[in-house]
Amino acid sequence: TGLDSCVRKSLVVTCGADKTVRVWNYADKTLELSKTFADTPHSVAFHPSGLHILVGFSDKLRLMNLLLDDIRTYKELPIKFCNECQFSNGGQSFVAVSGSTVLVYNFYTCELTH
Repeated sequence: TGLDSCVRKSLVVTCGADKTVRVWNYADKTLELSKTFADTPHSVAFHPSGLHILVGFSDKLRLMNLLLDDIRTYKELPIKFCNECQFSNGGQSFVAVSGSTVLVYNFYTCELTH
């Protein structure tokens, strides 16, 4: 249900109704990472660095680190039904959409800015 590409690396992240988030290398046509969750992810976004992703679930938005062999949550924000999320071009901010509400956060502090 979600797809985003990385600006600096040849990576694409997807999320689907099968409750998985997958990171693909489109240059090598290989699956780099995969993680299955208890809840269905609705949206996904790649940080420009290629080291972090945002994943929107029905109960929260999760900031995650991409490790060598795992995808790990390091911050959860209480944004319900996050159907769209996106990082800014520089990666210093991100946007989360819940219904008709658009929320802008600072990436480093996770504080709401607008």
